[in-house]
Amino acid sequence: MTATEPQSLAATGLPPSRVAVPGDTLLVGIDLGTTGVKVVVVDAATGATVARSYRDYPSDTSRPGRHEQDPADWWRATTGAVREALTGLDPGAVAGVGLSGHMHAVALYDDRNRPVRPAMTWADRRAVTEVRELRGRGDLFGGLTGNPVVEAFSAAKLAWLVRHEPEAVRRAARLVQPKDVLRHRLTGDWGTDPTDAAGTLLYDVGRQRWEPRLWAACGADERLAPPVQGSAEIVGVVRPEAAEATGLRAGTPVVAGGGDVSCAALGAGAVADGRVYVNVGTAAQIVTPVSEPRAAVDRFVFARAGEAGFLGMVSSYAAGLAIRWAERNLLAGGAPDTPDGTADRLARDSVPGAGGLTFLPYLLGASAPIHDPAVRAALLGAAPEHGPADIARAALEGVAYACAAAVDQLLDGAGAATEIRVGGGVTRSAVWCETFAAVSDAPVRRLRQDASPRGAVALAGIGAGIWPDVAAACAVLDDSEPLTARDEHRAGYRQARRRHVAATAAIAELHRDPARSAAGAR
Repeated sequence: MTATEPQSLAATGLPPSRVAVPGDTLLVGIDLGTTGVKVVVVDAATGATVARSYRDYPSDTSRPGRHEQDPADWWRATTGAVREALTGLDPGAVAGVGLSGHMHAVALYDDRNRPVRPAMTWADRRAVTEVRELRGRGDLFGGLTGNPVVEAFSAAKLAWLVRHEPEAVRRAARLVQPKDVLRHRLTGDWGTDPTDAAGTLLYDVGRQRWEPRLWAACGADERLAPPVQGSAEIVGVVRPEAAEATGLRAGTPVVAGGGDVSCAALGAGAVADGRVYVNVGTAAQIVTPVSEPRAAVDRFVFARAGEAGFLGMVSSYAAGLAIRWAERNLLAGGAPDTPDGTADRLARDSVPGAGGLTFLPYLLGASAPIHDPAVRAALLGAAPEHGPADIARAALEGVAYACAAAVDQLLDGAGAATEIRVGGGVTRSAVWCETFAAVSDAPVRRLRQDASPRGAVALAGIGAGIWPDVAAACAVLDDSEPLTARDEHRAGYRQARRRHVAATAAIAELHRDPARSAAGAR
């Protein structure tokens, strides 16, 4: 099946849920992230999180560009995290399990359900030559997938394996994504969902089917493609051996789940036109529902989880990363993603606008308000009166302005935002939150909890028949709070944002043609 969502229990032969949700009904969301797995247990009647847990796992980065993981580590971490989260709870009260996972990977399995090699994650960057060659195929990929070809996506990695490890590809029986590995370990069933299928660049998002021409362009065969079922469709139940490993009850329904970007949008409530979700972690991802896929160099297209349609996404490459860099190198402090991070603590002693300091957080290139990978970070306007508090505030404000620019870029031609929701570690900073709220034209709300695992919970609840659709699920699961800025601070923040935009244009010109800029200075 494809993305005709949601699916009911009737087709599975499983017992239908009661119309009124019992107070003891639980849902489990499992989010297999890039560095670790998060598990949440949610009360289906109230949407409250009753338990959560986390386990990390290693990545192999021993060679330039390599970023690989052992799927056995995914399962080992997941079983430990699920068992911990269920401690003291009744596994029989769990009505369903939802899955989320990091996207764009290549996990190859043979016909005996064994991994052929370690999984290449989205962060693997070895396929530079293959990206250049695939881009040379004209608009084949952009026209069918709505996305440009970049190293992060599965197609480029598959082409790299075909060239460098052809025997591994020959031995493989299927190519799946990280959360699909958990699905198999839980239920014994292989398959994926439309969000992860679309994230491979091997799937025609318009026709909702695997496209042989895309596979052939990578030098591979479509025989590796798994079946595609709706994100909220129940695809099996927990097997006895998985129940013993996790503490879940054997027979508990498991839904197909979704990729973490799509699940995050769902968990954040970004399911209505005009609603934007800004996830501000190491990088920042900004997503909003869009009516159709549109290929562009500065934005990406994802499928929605739990319903038909698409998401547009742009990124700000260095968000928390830029703040941590400033703390380590300019402030001699710690991490920003703690409730009392060094930058946030120091910034409270400065004023909105950071006394005229401007920080451009482009450590890895700029995506908005301009798209230029050559641009780099800068701290501008320093004077003798500036101190650590001003530098800290400038760093936090600079990331906020870059995120606001990314929102504007994403919405260009798509209408105005009706509401913006923010989440991620950086949003624990009160200074960042006030800055972003002050320069946003739409109301802003902050999520109190991680969005991706709650998106997985929403899919589990829809599949179990607890909620009829994503709107109903989001209404129960909403845990956001409004963000505001003091009226007397708004003018200072908006003036500083205008300065930030002008500084970005100037630094971009410098990086585009430093010789000409230097000659002009003479």
